[in-house]
Amino acid sequence: MIPILLATRVLIGEPFPAQKLPQLAGAAVTVPAAEHVVVVDFFATWCGPCHEALPILVKLREKFGDRVTFVFISEDEASREKVARFAADFKLGGPVLLDSDHAVYDRVGVRKLPTTYIIDSAGIVRHINNGFGPGYEGRMSRWLRQTLEHSGPKAPDGESTPPVPVPSR
Repeated sequence: MIPILLATRVLIGEPFPAQKLPQLAGAAVTVPAAEHVVVVDFFATWCGPCHEALPILVKLREKFGDRVTFVFISEDEASREKVARFAADFKLGGPVLLDSDHAVYDRVGVRKLPTTYIIDSAGIVRHINNGFGPGYEGRMSRWLRQTLEHSGPKAPDGESTPPVPVPSR
């Protein structure tokens, strides 16, 4: 059983597999969005730590604006309406995707909620945060700045980020 789990788990430095999931509102969406830095957060309405993490992600979405795409994936088996009310209460915006059969959750190897992936503009997983605890906001903000720096957009303060130096031989 362990080799199967290791074979299906997505790790830092690996591509996040493109997955098509239904949205709460509208047509299905493929995650991650090509050529964008993407935050993919797996949550559930019944998950206490998710209730603490989601407002922080909403705040970071406001901070980083259109330079980062935030995608929220619900692992609820509850009704679409319950997830929609929860998303509205937490001001998640869009897209909020549904993974009620846990296919993507299992495919990428999520083991606890919330789990948050930061994916660079090339589709490579750069950071994974499992669970919620002290330092979450600072860690996520720092990881997003680092990922954006390596992807080339401007820093959160609006100043251009210096290019990553290429070692000479």
